[in-house]
Amino acid sequence: MSEEKLLKTPVGSIKDLIAKETVIVSPDTKIKDILAKIIKDTRSRHAYIVDKNNVLIGSIRVNNVIQYLFPTTVLLDSADSFYIGSFMEYSAAKLAKDIMNTSPIYVFEDTPLAEMITIMTREKINELPVVDKNQKIIGEVNVLEIIAKYLMNNS
Repeated sequence: MSEEKLLKTPVGSIKDLIAKETVIVSPDTKIKDILAKIIKDTRSRHAYIVDKNNVLIGSIRVNNVIQYLFPTTVLLDSADSFYIGSFMEYSAAKLAKDIMNTSPIYVFEDTPLAEMITIMTREKINELPVVDKNQKIIGEVNVLEIIAKYLMNNS
């Protein structure tokens, strides 16, 4: 498959090649419960937060959770931006809503891989939720799935 054709491939055709189960939680889910879900299948590095209608309202990147697990260490390393309020915010975080990004980025099943790659590169992320027209999560896509699709068509 040519690069041009691969880049036109819709996200929906690769979304289940690697990541099988998307971590979806409510805003009131405890952070430790989110981490336990992610550890069950480490192919996913994000948790997605949905409202009571299952609409995507937030996301949590696992690599950002470290500051909530070890607030003192992270804040001491960032002494130039330290203030007492930031320590309280970090140490008080217990639920998804306390640490979630409230402007999650997503793609649709018909989004071309080229657009998804552009988003991932710009945002410095390796995966995105896939949503339907009502912004309900129907899966997740990550960079490993792009690689898998490439290998499937170039072996």
